[in-house]
Amino acid sequence: MASDKDLKVQNLNDQIDYMRDLITDLLRDQEIAHEEIRYLSDFISYKKLDEEYRYFRENAHEEYEEDLPFPILTL
Repeated sequence: MASDKDLKVQNLNDQIDYMRDLITDLLRDQEIAHEEIRYLSDFISYKKLDEEYRYFRENAHEEYEEDLPFPILTL
């Protein structure tokens, strides 16, 4: 029969494994987002939209749409 201490240690090990999985997933998501940003940045440069992007970045504001649960950036 497992002692109380053994059960607590097992519980902590399970929690560590769970947190390790969460961190791994977050790092994978961050890599994907970083790659997407790289493609978007290069696309902006390729299409020579740097000035338009800067203008949008400096002047955009959030607006809420009735059919969307979150705001979108618009000019």
